[in-house]
Formats: sequence, C-alpha cells, structure tokens
Amino acid sequence: MEDKVTALITTYRRPEYLRRAILSVLRQTHGNLQISVFDDASNDGTREVVSNLISKDNRIKYWCHEPNIGSLPNFRYAFKSVNTPYFSVLSDDDFLATDFYESAINILKYNPDIMFVIMNTLIVDKDANLYGNCINTNILNFYRDDDRFDRFHSGDIPTTWTAMVFRKEVAQIYAEMDDRYEVGSDMRFLFHAAARYNFAYLSKVGAFFSYHNNSFSVSRSYVDPVYAGVQISRYVEICYDENVSQYIRGRFLFYARKILSRYSYKTILVVALKNLIKNVCNDTVISSDVIERDIKHIKCAGYVNTSAILNIVHKNKITSKILRTLFFPYYTKKIVRHKVEMEKLQDGIYKELFNYVKGLN
Repeated sequence: MEDKVTALITTYRRPEYLRRAILSVLRQTHGNLQISVFDDASNDGTREVVSNLISKDNRIKYWCHEPNIGSLPNFRYAFKSVNTPYFSVLSDDDFLATDFYESAINILKYNPDIMFVIMNTLIVDKDANLYGNCINTNILNFYRDDDRFDRFHSGDIPTTWTAMVFRKEVAQIYAEMDDRYEVGSDMRFLFHAAARYNFAYLSKVGAFFSYHNNSFSVSRSYVDPVYAGVQISRYVEICYDENVSQYIRGRFLFYARKILSRYSYKTILVVALKNLIKNVCNDTVISSDVIERDIKHIKCAGYVNTSAILNIVHKNKITSKILRTLFFPYYTKKIVRHKVEMEKLQDGIYKELFNYVKGLN
C-alpha cells in the first residue's frame, strides 16, 4: 500500500480513447496501482468498454453518475475519492509512457518534502502521431524555495497535469478551492499546488496529450473578458490562502497585470490577423464560428473599429483571396516542414515509444 498510486480518469462519451488511456496505466512498469474511472452518464459504449477491461484486471474501479453532473463536479468527486499515497489525473483521451509512475514515485519516495513530480508531455494528433515535441534532458530539478511559484510560470516547466504524480495530501486543494466560475479544472488546482508545496521536475517523457482542433484549450477565445476574470480570480484565491507564504501571495498583482496586458490593442490585432490568415489558408484549423466569436469579443472589449475591419476582412471574398495568395505558400511550407520534423523524431529517438503507442491503439 505504501507506494500505491491511483489514476483518476473522468470520462464522457469517448469509449475508444478511454480504452487506450486505461491500457496505458495497466501496462505501467510500476504495478502497485488502481484505476478509478468516473463516467459522467455517457450512456454509450463506455460501460461496456470498462466492464470488459475489469473482467481481465480487477485494479480498475468504475463509477457512473446518473444523471450527468457536469465536468467540474465530476472532477471534484474524483479528487474526493483518493485513498492511496499517490495519485495522478489522466484525461480519457490522453495516455501514459510505460515507466511514468516508476520514475515519479521513486523521486517522491526518497524526497519526503517533495509533494508532486512533473514530467514532460508529448503532443499527439487524433491518429496518435507526434504533433508537438519537447526537449528531454533527463535532468532532475527540485523547487523548494519561494521562487518555485514564479518558476512554475516561467515556461521552462510543463504545466500539463497529465504527466504529474501527486501525494494524497495535495488532493485536499480541490476540495477547498472555489471552482464555481471556473472553465477548466487544472490550472486553479496547479497554481495552488505550486504555491503551497515543494515540487520536482524530471525532464523525461511521462505522458501523451491528444490535440484536437475543437478542444477547449485550442478554440478558447483569446480576448474573452470573462475568461480573463476567471484567470485573475485564481491568483486572488492564492492571495488569501493562509497556507501560502507572504512572498507568493504578494505576486498577485504581477500576474494580474500580465493577464490584462494581453488586452492591448497591438496584441489583439496581431493575434486576430494571425487567426484570420490561418482560417483563410486552412479552414480546418480555426473555424469561421471561432473567428466570428473572437471578433464579437473584440467589439465587446471596446475595440469597435478593429472588430469592424476584421469582420470585413473575414467575410470579403476578394480580401480572403488576396490573403490566401500571399500566405498560403508560406503556411503550407510551414506545415510540411513541421510534419517532416515530427516524423523524423517519431521514427528516430522516439521510435521505441511510438511502437508502444501503436500497441495501445
């Protein structure tokens, strides 16, 4: 029991992806584990997929809500269930590298003051081919000082909880935090965890994150005032968290200003034009609905003339044709170059990893 880990998997209507996620946990080199699946009333083939796997391996536990309770309440239910020394959070369409638990738990076992371990995440497309890479150095770093919160925000440390293992005590954060106005389920929790606790970062592949064009993180509006308020509220909570040092609590204003700086005229215009060009060159990357929503948000933010100009550019066929003529060759070359780079990595340094991935699929 002392080194047992639970994989928390919340799911909704993704039975085939879910099967892959569960298999990636069952095939861990660290075998002392359990898998807790929380089905938010999928009413499709999810129960059958899980039941079939349970018949072969009793380390899987399954809960199904009736009726649907929503994503965030489902996460809260999952976090309250943690009853093992360690746990991780795995989305139903993501999956783990085989030695993920072994690597992370070894660090936690020999460093009792470290409350969670972060590893790297590779991004894969819907066919489980490499889509986004990260540099893996196999270097282990510890973050024990008050600057750990800033380091977590630096961009040098992954912030995807798919490749993180936590001690049981960290789960209490989810029970305490206010997620009534949250739109996700990870960053508020992770900010609190990095603010309260020491952590370690091992630069090694631990998990795979599935990229979808229609996922929330991809299609989220970049100029949504409501979302900006949600982001700032995360820091407000930390500012009033008595379990956090005074220095970290005082960083609230710095990060609030950074969020608001994204609403400068120049930033909004540049991002809007980039998205328009992507849509003109390949309308499967950013849909017209997303473009129109962002133009509406720009107008609501007070940039009336900018939104009007962008709307004309977006809907005018002549303008679209000009933009396509100018940027399509560059955009196509960029896509092809990226694809070739990913294929070289997948068939090279990651060949063994992706042979394993093919076996999961």
